[in-house]
Amino acid sequence: MPVVDLVQPGAGFGTDAQRVLLRFAFNAVGLNRVWLTAYASNPRAMRSYEKLGFRHEGLMRQSWRGPNGLEDSVLMAILRDEWQDPGERRA
Repeated sequence: MPVVDLVQPGAGFGTDAQRVLLRFAFNAVGLNRVWLTAYASNPRAMRSYEKLGFRHEGLMRQSWRGPNGLEDSVLMAILRDEWQDPGERRA
């Protein structure tokens, strides 16, 4: 059976991977802010980022050429003091 059949869309692996990257960025590297852009036409990705604490900071209109012509992107970011690492115990 191919590996592709074992991983279903929406299984949460992307969110878990992002959580690991944020842990590394804030705890190991010491960054204060992590930002990203997401396609406005991809609400699943934006929900995944929002679950981690990312906030919408702006809309970049017609910033990329997609299958439907020029499409928008969303700028999202999270600050160190907004990050709540579920793997870290809080006192």
